[in-house]
Amino acid sequence: MTQMKSYFLYDGDCGVCTWGIRFLLRFSKSDDLCFSSLNSEFAHKLLNDLAVVYNQEDEGAIYVRGEAVYHKSTAILQALTDCRWPISMAIIFLHLPEGFRNGFYRAFAKRRLKLSKQFNLKCELPKNVDSKRFL
Repeated sequence: MTQMKSYFLYDGDCGVCTWGIRFLLRFSKSDDLCFSSLNSEFAHKLLNDLAVVYNQEDEGAIYVRGEAVYHKSTAILQALTDCRWPISMAIIFLHLPEGFRNGFYRAFAKRRLKLSKQFNLKCELPKNVDSKRFL
């Protein structure tokens, strides 16, 4: 049985996103999780093919698993559920109301550039990443 590809699309404007990608690379259960900037040609084509409407100003993360598309906090949590245990236990947070989760997501997103500077998170990936997973 072949594993379906999953795609984590991120805005890539700050070190927080890059840190998150490193985290997913390290803890992902599968090498079938691929990454792409929301600004990339690949992401535009994928979202167009899936007829996904999104506001790039308001969207920091989109997770595509098969034909299921998740946005914002749900995208982050679904990607974490596809990681190794105990990270996959993030599934319990999906039981919180989406509006509540997205409120935290938006509040964090507003502060991410400040956090990147505060924690010196660089907006670059390490040189030794598996380039096949970046589209």
